[in-house]
Order: sequence, then structure tokens, then C-alpha cells
Amino acid sequence: MRQFHKKFTLFFLLSFGLVLPAFAQEEEEKKPYDVDKVAEQEAERLGEILKLEDWQLFYTDSILRHDFGAMHEEIKKMQEKGIQNRDLYLDTQDKWMERSEIALRKIFNDTQWKKYLKDGAARRIKEREKRQKAKK
Repeated sequence: MRQFHKKFTLFFLLSFGLVLPAFAQEEEEKKPYDVDKVAEQEAERLGEILKLEDWQLFYTDSILRHDFGAMHEEIKKMQEKGIQNRDLYLDTQDKWMERSEIALRKIFNDTQWKKYLKDGAARRIKEREKRQKAKK
């Protein structure tokens, strides 16, 4: 009986130890999405990778804040309406990412644009184009 008690106690403690982090993570996920912070972090990341000048960093940050914010608001409205069609969410994301890339292309020089594409943008563009072709 004592062995059972030890195993039960160990099981209980392990279960409780696993539940608490999961509960904490759930609480963490309830925090509001900070669009400005995400845009700022991405602009800083791009600034470092692409060696952006101050004016380019300013415009990159402005573009990302606007477009991420608009995308977030549009998706939030879709969620409030109860829309569950994954394709509609992808369409919205694609629309805003394309707008961001068009605007960023205007402020990046050719070398920076090539680095931007190599950093993952080329893959995202290709995936977006593939989804658009599949719809037709």
C-alpha cells in the first residue's frame, strides 16, 4: 500500500507540475496582441539584417505598424463574426503582406531587397502566389 501511495503522490505532483505551466501558458495567451510591439521588433530585426538607414528604418516601422494593425483589425472582425473559413483568414493575411512588401520594395535598395528575399520573403511570396493560382 505504501508503494501505491508513493506512486500516486509522484503521479499527482507530476500532473500538477504539468498542469500549472499549461495554465500559465493559457493565461499568457489571453493577453492582448501588441501589434505595435511586433511591428517594432520586426522593423528592428530588418534594420539590423539589411543595414537600413535611419529614414528607411522609420518608414519600415511605419509601414509594418500600419499594415500589421490593419490586418489584425480585419482578422479580429472576422473572428467576432464567427468566420471559421481558414482560406478567408489566409486571404486577408496575404493581402496585407503583399501590401507591406510592395511598400517595403520602394524603400529598400536592390541589395537590401535581395537580402530581404533571402531572409524568407521569397518563400512567403512563392507560397502566396501558389495559393492565388490554386484559386483560379
